[in-house]
Amino acid sequence: MMTTVQPYQPGIWLTERVFPDEGFAVRGALILGSVRAVVWDSLAHPQDMQPLLPLIGSRPVTVVYSHADWDHAWGTAGLPYEQVIGHAVCRQRFASDVPATLQTKQAEQPGVWDAVQLIPPTIVFEERYTLDLGDVTLELHSLPGHTYDCIVGLLPERGILLAGDTVETPLPVLEPDSPRQHWIDGLAAWQTDPRVRRVIPAHGPIGGFELIEATLTYLRDLPHSTVPDNLDAFYRETHAMNVAYVERGF
Repeated sequence: MMTTVQPYQPGIWLTERVFPDEGFAVRGALILGSVRAVVWDSLAHPQDMQPLLPLIGSRPVTVVYSHADWDHAWGTAGLPYEQVIGHAVCRQRFASDVPATLQTKQAEQPGVWDAVQLIPPTIVFEERYTLDLGDVTLELHSLPGHTYDCIVGLLPERGILLAGDTVETPLPVLEPDSPRQHWIDGLAAWQTDPRVRRVIPAHGPIGGFELIEATLTYLRDLPHSTVPDNLDAFYRETHAMNVAYVERGF
């Protein structure tokens, strides 16, 4: 397992897990307030969360799922969590595709995923939810697109948008039922929000509004989106599937 924890700003650490076989990495975050810690995405395995325990100390822990995909929400059992927050659709997925995905991975890689315990959200919301961590605020906002349960997190005092899978470089990942127009409309609103200075996606580099613009341009131009010539295998396959979904009218 290749999980790293790096300081980003005072009280904020970024977590990252690399999946060499799949050809991608996923990023989460730890936000420490004066009275509460928030883990934004618990990554893929309980072991991914072990490096965070000394940083968290005795603070109560809230886990937030950006959405229910396996690489974002399977590490929660490795934390002394008090509550888990996600979109209402996120909790629904824990009764459907999430356990099915775990069963498949356990069959494909015996022993690797045995420690995973699926922990659905204990608190859900539809449009917006606000957390007070003491000296920092985390605003959670629904932004369906990559999946219907996708959310973003705004730290207004820091000017940081935790984008999850709603923003991705070199290109985003569509599902057959992705609500592409909702995705476009939601990102367009954040693109003009003066509170946002930095964008931290789950996949790809950290940056500013240019990351939102690049994802927006790709989504708007499908199926004729321009992509880099040097795409790796994962994103070449992803782009081909994205095009196919749009051409079929998904």
